[in-house]
Amino acid sequence: MKPLRIKVCPQPGNCPGAYFAANLAPDHPQYGRLLPCACERRRQAKVIQQSLPVRLQAMTFETLVLNRGNRNAETVAHRFAAEPWTEQFFLTLVGPNQQGKTHLAVAIVNALLERGEPVYFENVPALLDRLRGGYDDGRFWQTFDRAKDAPVLVLDDLGAEHQGRADDPNGVTWAVDKLYQIVDQRVVHEAPTIVTTNLTRMQLSPRIAARLWNGRYAIVVAVAAGAEVNG
Repeated sequence: MKPLRIKVCPQPGNCPGAYFAANLAPDHPQYGRLLPCACERRRQAKVIQQSLPVRLQAMTFETLVLNRGNRNAETVAHRFAAEPWTEQFFLTLVGPNQQGKTHLAVAIVNALLERGEPVYFENVPALLDRLRGGYDDGRFWQTFDRAKDAPVLVLDDLGAEHQGRADDPNGVTWAVDKLYQIVDQRVVHEAPTIVTTNLTRMQLSPRIAARLWNGRYAIVVAVAAGAEVNG
């Protein structure tokens, strides 16, 4: 079910910022939820765009060095950036480190922000650190809900939460549980999500992998090493 989005402000100059959609069935994912107006989305996108680190602002489709290993992924990413609100609203970029997965994910972010669509970029280990710290500073739910409810979300470097925690199974279980809850919530609400990982399906948590490799709504594309090509 394609999510409803307000593409044109109904009340220019007097916009409340968000509206309830009328005549939705109770089982609709957006039933009872406020829909941000197009002008509010543009405002949010501008704030996010200005807060992005310079390094990420430079990661665009134009600055990506194409090669045989990423050309197909670049085509898929371009298509996803053009219209992420489709029946296939999950995109996972899989491959070794340093092959451009993050660059492609952020290129989608920058393309959408430029069009006035808010997107949140989250490095998974950093997100988990903020969630852990949120128990102490009271920001857990703010951080958790923003990831679950973001209009479009990037989860970069999924699987890195396992590194260095082989002797802390409880920590790994907690991290997987929180990530699964975020991913599952986004599936339920059909919210566009981009994931990058250097792990295979068999190496990821089975619960999370089952969501990311679900062909009904998910696209998985490999980003591999490859010689440079022209054009």
